[in-house]
Amino acid sequence: MLLPREHGAWGMLLIPFAAACLLAGRWTSDLLVALLAVLVVFVLRQPLIVVGRQRWVWRDPRPETELARRDLLWEIPLLAGCGLWLAVSLPLIPLLLLGGMAAGLTGIAVWMTLHNRQRSLWLQLASAFGLGSSALLVSLVSTHQFETWAWWLWIFCSLHSLSGVLTVHARLDQMASARNPRLQEQARRMRWGAAAAALAQLALGAAVAGANWPYAIPFVFSGLLHLVELWRIHKPEPLKRVGFRALAISLLHATASVAVLAR
Repeated sequence: MLLPREHGAWGMLLIPFAAACLLAGRWTSDLLVALLAVLVVFVLRQPLIVVGRQRWVWRDPRPETELARRDLLWEIPLLAGCGLWLAVSLPLIPLLLLGGMAAGLTGIAVWMTLHNRQRSLWLQLASAFGLGSSALLVSLVSTHQFETWAWWLWIFCSLHSLSGVLTVHARLDQMASARNPRLQEQARRMRWGAAAAALAQLALGAAVAGANWPYAIPFVFSGLLHLVELWRIHKPEPLKRVGFRALAISLLHATASVAVLAR
């Protein structure tokens, strides 16, 4: 089975889903079907990329193409079955909106990968919001509407992921500039962009604190910890360690978000 190679994207998808499940507090068969649909949509992209590359990029047959085709033979019918199951019991228009968003982002990601632009910063930033919408799906399945807490959870998680993407790019650009001094200006701009995203979260925290101060906690938590990551950016570290630390931070951020929204 072909799986996406972006390890951080798994967390960006599943952490909001799990956090929303805790807030909804309802465990039904529809929720299991929704989880299956989310996972299938996520893994569908990789075999589509392989088949597309075989059709338009590669000149000779590749062994992974047959595996990709076999994956698509069960993934597409399974996704269609999940969609029909959910369409029977859920409001159709909101479900189509979420499904259309997922289909659009998948199509764009496949197209950009085929054009060797899979590392596009804009694609990854859009994906942060798209993957975080799994929280909205949980709300729709559990209550048949988009609850206020789901919108807040989507905002908390998506902005945290966006800031994380910029911080990762800043670290990668910093590593590249250490090998190639001509990339130092690009690395500097990326650091400033990541810092601006973190500071924007602090500003959002200050803005909402007056109306409902606990809602400031996820913004401030994410902003401060990403500023700390940027402060550590010149310290050489294995990327695996950095990735595990980012995952731990995301889990703590989600826990804080759930605690705030569950009040």
